[in-house]
Amino acid sequence: MSKSRRKLKQDVREHLEGYSGAAARLDIEEYLTFFTDDAQMYGILEMFGQTGPLVGKEALRGFFGPAFAGLEWLVQLNSITNIDIGEDGETATSSLGVQERAGGADRSIIMLGRYDDKLVLTDDGWKFTERRLTVYKFGPVADTEAA
Repeated sequence: MSKSRRKLKQDVREHLEGYSGAAARLDIEEYLTFFTDDAQMYGILEMFGQTGPLVGKEALRGFFGPAFAGLEWLVQLNSITNIDIGEDGETATSSLGVQERAGGADRSIIMLGRYDDKLVLTDDGWKFTERRLTVYKFGPVADTEAA
């Protein structure tokens, strides 16, 4: 018996929320479980003056592993604006607004943007095949002192 569209959408929502949780825990191994082996992520390198997508889990590990290691904390807030389940029930797209703030060693950054995603349903649940980040704002935050 196949899952209802409502249940499939809920599962995608839980995937998106789980991804943010793994990022917030700065857990690179858990973070990578949200992607297919050949996943592509666009828009990340451009924040650092580079171009091109990160392709595959090892490229993601190569970028996010050191990035997570250099942070003490990260908060990612999402506003999911759209989840569409493909006719086959095994593919999906999602769009969400994202606000991310992270810091460590007396520095802090903020990023505001939008993710547009493609996902596939695997035996292990939904996985990103593609994430496209459009960055609206990215930069350091001056108020790094404790409140």
